Amino acid sequence: GFSPLAALHRRGGSSTRTESTSCYSSRKRFLLFAKATDEEDPSKTKDAATTLNLYGEATIRSESVPPPHDKIHEFFALPESASLLLRGSNNNEIVEITNVDDDLREAYQQQCRKVDASDPTPDDLFYDVTTSGVRFPGLQIMSIATIGTKVIKEGHAGFPAYEFVLIRDATYATGSRVFVWFFNKVTGKDKDNKREDQATQSLNRIRVLPIEDGSIEFECKANLSINIKIPAVLMKIIPNKEKAEKTGGDSLCATLKGDIPCALSGFRQEYMNWRNIVKSST
Repeated sequence: GFSPLAALHRRGGSSTRTESTSCYSSRKRFLLFAKATDEEDPSKTKDAATTLNLYGEATIRSESVPPPHDKIHEFFALPESASLLLRGSNNNEIVEITNVDDDLREAYQQQCRKVDASDPTPDDLFYDVTTSGVRFPGLQIMSIATIGTKVIKEGHAGFPAYEFVLIRDATYATGSRVFVWFFNKVTGKDKDNKREDQATQSLNRIRVLPIEDGSIEFECKANLSINIKIPAVLMKIIPNKEKAEKTGGDSLCATLKGDIPCALSGFRQEYMNWRNIVKSST
């Protein structure tokens, strides 16, 4: 789908499968590792945890679209246009949040400040986006991302633009009971801890770039920042923190560059279809 966070989860399935197989090549070895993890409870060794800081960004442009574009503001204002980008090529499940409470608005405002997005407005919309998640042998990790969306006007001939801000995300595991237990153990989901600060930040801007011949292009500038706390027991399989951060950052960049073009292409085609319908009805 369009969301970089969703893209990260999808890519994770292919990029980590080999590593998972090599680390847990047999059920016996996994159970021994899980036993050691149970004895060395990550929640009790929190001070010894290491934080990996991963960052990726990408700028992608669509193919050009010929004129006219005098009604493009109407297209951007349609809620289904934003949903199209969030749903993406993998048909993520999109649910609009209609009952927006004060906690969500406050969290949205905080994330807008952190990622240098435009100030929230009463017209902004909120969505829960569920992705297929990361797949391991015997385990699937699902992700639900809450995203705030807004339409803004940029300086390029007053054309509209989108901003998508990740507000919060949550994960849960399904599959084999022992693997789900292990996931909950190492992530602390088996504890009733208070929610910590949001560890993932993301801002995606989709704007219209005018071309001299009257055509336009859609441009997406996306970034994704993730802070991952690794319990001491798991750092034993990550020998080099700097290398892990570089590898993770490169993976995020590759993910964004691989996923966004498809979403922009679908958005471009939908805009052209909508424009042709509007033209034929006038």
